[in-house]
Amino acid sequence: MELVIFSALDGLQARAEALRDLAVLAPSRLDQVQRLLSGERPPDALYMDDSRGVPLPDLWRSAAIAQQAGVRVLLNLYGPARAALNDAQSAGIPAISQADPEAVAAWIGVQLGLAASGGGGRLPVVAIGAAKGGIGKTFATCVLAEGLRRRGLRVLVWDSDISNPGLVPAFRVPTSAPSYLHLIQRGPAHWNPTGIRPFIYAPEHTRGGGEGWGGIDFLIGSHSVARAENDVRLPDWQGFFAGVAAAEGYDLVLIDTPPDYLRRPYATHVLQQGGTVILPAPPGSRERMGVGHMLDHFREHAPERLDHCTLLFMEPERGVTASVDDVAGLFARRYPQVSALGTLPRSPRLASMADEYDGYISMLDLGPHSAFTQASHRVTEALCARLGLSPSLPMPRVSPWRRLVAGLQGDKPAMPAMA
Repeated sequence: MELVIFSALDGLQARAEALRDLAVLAPSRLDQVQRLLSGERPPDALYMDDSRGVPLPDLWRSAAIAQQAGVRVLLNLYGPARAALNDAQSAGIPAISQADPEAVAAWIGVQLGLAASGGGGRLPVVAIGAAKGGIGKTFATCVLAEGLRRRGLRVLVWDSDISNPGLVPAFRVPTSAPSYLHLIQRGPAHWNPTGIRPFIYAPEHTRGGGEGWGGIDFLIGSHSVARAENDVRLPDWQGFFAGVAAAEGYDLVLIDTPPDYLRRPYATHVLQQGGTVILPAPPGSRERMGVGHMLDHFREHAPERLDHCTLLFMEPERGVTASVDDVAGLFARRYPQVSALGTLPRSPRLASMADEYDGYISMLDLGPHSAFTQASHRVTEALCARLGLSPSLPMPRVSPWRRLVAGLQGDKPAMPAMA
């Protein structure tokens, strides 16, 4: 693959050349770039930023020439043209605002589906999205993270819903855990894997232990409802995303996103950047309407990526007359590209026991043979298959006798041994 880089960002060309199977050309003038784009054999991709002080209209003109030639365009507007970042993204052009060359090179690799020479594959990113609060977004994040850990995978969970940080109480994250909001305030030069590493919280209670499981680490924004002045601007979140996506030592990133997807379109950005979006989908009328609105939003802003959205159905709460089968059929007819990850049953007693337990404990530990835990493992298996992950541990299975006993007990929680 051939990439043209038009940039004065120090060290970017060398880092881009470290990407596997990529040839880099770096003209110093924009007219040279335009001649390459208009030639008989144009490059495969074009990266431009505003570090050379070229007027923004000239960058737009070069982007238009590239698109006419079928060349992929990547933009980085972190200087004088930063105000045009949203315009670029609205036009369907992948764009970030990032001054760190390491993070920019990692972002280019993600966009082009390339890995660094001698490195592993690209880190999968999964956003858990919702159009309204209380739909089960944080709950789904917890279940998936625990299910993946039990398969021997290393998961980085990013709590980006700072307006309602539900992962903090769910995983018993202490107030002493670092907040990445402080890192964002330091500026883009620090938003790289090296700068992010000290702000990752790695608790002992989510380590693998003697079972050979993987682990769950966290990027926590706020330990309580964040003040308005701590809100993260969309360009900053997108720049920080590039650094998180390049994190080392993990098999995937799970992002708990906020529900106000029009003002904070984090899940949309994940989708546009090559990631996967999971939408919890209870069958209630308001819930399914919200899921439909969000899928319509994706269809407008990332139509070619709609097949990377998947629905995680949840059994209805008591009193809801619609069934999962009814709702699944409606979504399949209206959004045929969108698949289903599976269905999680309701287990209020397990959920209540986990909430009230003194310390952190997973519902999967409280009811290891329950219908809920079995369904969670099936959903985790489906997600691994979808992302192309190869877990080191097989899917936990329950014998028919255990299933029978669990059914007779009605998912009665099993009290864990006390220390």
